[in-house]
Amino acid sequence: MPWESRRNRRNGRDPRRPGLAALERLEGRELLAYTPLGFSLPDLTISGFAAPAASWGGTLTVAVDVRNIGASSLIEPLALQPGAPSTADALPTYVAVYASRSPRGGHEVQIGQFLTPYIPQNSAVQLTEALTLPSRPPGLPGPGGTIYLRFAVDPDGILAESDYTNNASQKAAPVRIEAPLPELTVTGLDVPPVMQPGDVIQPNIRVANVGTAPTSPQGPVTVDLVASRTPTFGPGSAILSTFTVANIPPSGAVTLTGAPVQLPTSPGVYSLGVVVDPNGTIKQLHTVGGLGGSGRRFSLPRRVGPPITNLPPAGVLIPGGASNVMPFPIPSGIAGGLGAPVGGTPAHGLPIINLPTS
Repeated sequence: MPWESRRNRRNGRDPRRPGLAALERLEGRELLAYTPLGFSLPDLTISGFAAPAASWGGTLTVAVDVRNIGASSLIEPLALQPGAPSTADALPTYVAVYASRSPRGGHEVQIGQFLTPYIPQNSAVQLTEALTLPSRPPGLPGPGGTIYLRFAVDPDGILAESDYTNNASQKAAPVRIEAPLPELTVTGLDVPPVMQPGDVIQPNIRVANVGTAPTSPQGPVTVDLVASRTPTFGPGSAILSTFTVANIPPSGAVTLTGAPVQLPTSPGVYSLGVVVDPNGTIKQLHTVGGLGGSGRRFSLPRRVGPPITNLPPAGVLIPGGASNVMPFPIPSGIAGGLGAPVGGTPAHGLPIINLPTS
């Protein structure tokens, strides 16, 4: 007001009138996503990550999240119908992948690119792409070194956007450069949570290749389901089931589902686990330079036992029906003895296996 001092007028509030709200400063407002041209524009951002290891000339799997944070804040005359295209939608473009030897950037080399789809306003898509790396570019490290990936969406600025400064990923994704070899690991072993000797189970095993090369050039991969007194594969172990896998690609995985197997009936307590490539025929990354383990410990070991009093071994392939329902509580005297599976006998005449005594 004219009677206020210059300082009070500049501050927008008179201290003598505490109930008067300060005038709103437009410079500090979150303004509507509307341009001076009279329509909204898309705004693309990107983030991503990659497989932990790769080799020059091999395959590298990357995954990115591309977001269109642009949105129409006012009704557009040409997009009144729900689901109609908006000027804030992003048209198809592409993502470029750059590699450098430092997480802060610097000397960068483009190692690949892939297309992105149409992205509506206020939406996001996740894309996974397998890139074929070139031969080692000058200035980037070889085996044993680390490169850092940066992703940029619409790097050439082909699309009209409200902000181009956020088109590149803010955090670099590290990738270790290794020799072109596979690296096999067991990522899953699905068995009952409680097992006792003599049970019939149907295991599901998942094996992943986190290395930089497929396994097929070295031959098929052998995967064994093993029982042992200790969680180590050795002379005192019993192989319960064997699987053969023709090939596991880099950054790939397989799920193995075999026939039911009967667990050893003795001793009362032992370990069940998975051993990949028990004969050591597949050269892997961890074996380069003699770094492989010598104990051959189980992957994802599970405990079997001790036997539960008056509870017979359980089977998984028991015909259904009222005639095969076991009463509860389980009676102490069961036809066929306590060694008979609940509800009948195992299918396929599974053999009974006992672990070696020593």
